[in-house]
Amino acid sequence: MENKQTPEIRFPGFTGKWEQHKLGEISEKVTEKNKDNNYSETLTNSAEFGIITQRDFFEKDISNKKNLNGYYIVHPDYFVYNPRISNFAPVGPIKRNKLGRTGVMSPLYYVFHTHDVDKTYLEYYFSGNNWHRFMKLNGDSGARSDRFAIKDSVFREMPIPIPSGEEQTKIGNLFKQLDDSIAIHEQELTTLQQTKQGFLQKMFPKEGESVPEVRFPGFTGDWKKLKLRDLLKSAYQGINTAGDKVEYSDNGVKVLQSKHITSGTISFDDARYLDKERYSEYFPKYVPDIDDILFANIGTIGPSAVVTDSREFLIAWNILKITPINEANSKFIQLQLQRLNSQRYFEKVTTGNATKFVNKDEILGTRIVVPEKKEQSKIGDFFANLDHLVTLHQRELDALKDTKKAFLQKMFV
Repeated sequence: MENKQTPEIRFPGFTGKWEQHKLGEISEKVTEKNKDNNYSETLTNSAEFGIITQRDFFEKDISNKKNLNGYYIVHPDYFVYNPRISNFAPVGPIKRNKLGRTGVMSPLYYVFHTHDVDKTYLEYYFSGNNWHRFMKLNGDSGARSDRFAIKDSVFREMPIPIPSGEEQTKIGNLFKQLDDSIAIHEQELTTLQQTKQGFLQKMFPKEGESVPEVRFPGFTGDWKKLKLRDLLKSAYQGINTAGDKVEYSDNGVKVLQSKHITSGTISFDDARYLDKERYSEYFPKYVPDIDDILFANIGTIGPSAVVTDSREFLIAWNILKITPINEANSKFIQLQLQRLNSQRYFEKVTTGNATKFVNKDEILGTRIVVPEKKEQSKIGDFFANLDHLVTLHQRELDALKDTKKAFLQKMFV
C-alpha cells in the first residue's frame, strides 16, 4: 500500500512517494531462547542509552546467570521493544543492538530482526516519535502504570514508511553523522569540565595548607584564611514572589529562580515576569549589579554565578545576592563557593525538612583561603575563560541535539 505523504525535508533528487509496510512484513519476532545457556551476558534496553549490558546500566547483575535458559537470544543488529514507560519513551523504546556481540534479554521484551529495510534508517525512525501515534491508538498503559500494553499481533501491524533503498541510506548516514558529531562534542565538553575540576584541585590550597600546588609566576607568600563575610560589602536574600501574578508585558521585570543558575552561568529561559512598577521599591536590594555573586541556598543548593551583564532582573527568594568589597575578586570568591559545593560542604550544613536551605549566616561564616587581589584576579580570569569555553561547547552541543530532533520530525513521514 502506498503512502500518499512525503516528508517535509528531503534530499535533492528524491521525489517519489514513500511506501508503507507493516512491521510484520519487514521483520520476524525472535523466539529463540538461550536453552543451553550458551550466552551469559544479560542486556537491557534503556530509553536513554540504548541496548547496554545489565551490569553497566544497574552497576550490578540483576538476573541469575544460572537461570537464563528462558531468555531470548539477541544477536547484533537485532531490535528490541521495551514496554517500560519513561520520560524519554512515553510508549516504551525500540532500540537496536549495536554492541557488536550477542547477549540475552528477558522474555518481557519483544525482540525482532529485520529484512528488506536499511537497519540504520529504521533505527533512527524509531528514535523519533512518528510511530507513537499508532501505539497510543492501539495499546494502553495496562494494569501497571509504568508499562505499555500492546498485543504482539497488533504491534506487528505498525505501519512503517519506507522510501527507496538509496534514500534510506542517505537518511541513515545523515543521522549517523549527527550522532558522531554529538558524541565528539559531548567528549570535548566532558574533557573541558574535567580540566576545570583538575585546576580547581591544583590552583587552590588543599585542606590545612596555605599555598596551592600550581601557581601563576611571580606570586609567592601564604594565602590568608578569612571568613566569607570579611570579603563582602553586603549579602541579601532574594524577594519572595510566590503567589504573585505573572506578567508578560513590556513593563515586566524578570525574576531569576535558582534553577536558572548552572555551571557558573545564568540562564533566563522560563524566567518569571512581574510588574515593574509594583516592585520598583525593591530594586536597590534585589536587582544585582555587575560582579555581584548569586548563590542558590534554598531548595536547589549550591549553584553559583557572577553577574556579567547589565540586564535588569530581580532575584527570587531562593537566591543569595553577594556583593564583594573592592579588595576581593568576584570570580575568585564564586570559585571558592563552587569548590565547597563540589566537596559537598553545604550538604553538611543544610537544614530544613520539606524545603532544604543553608542559613545565610552559615554561608557568611564559611572560612576560605585568599591571596592578594592581583592573584585572585589572575585565577578568576583564567577560570572565567574556561567557563566561557564550556558554555560555548554546551551551546554547540545543544544546537546539534536540537537539529537532530528537528530532522527526526521533518525527515520521516
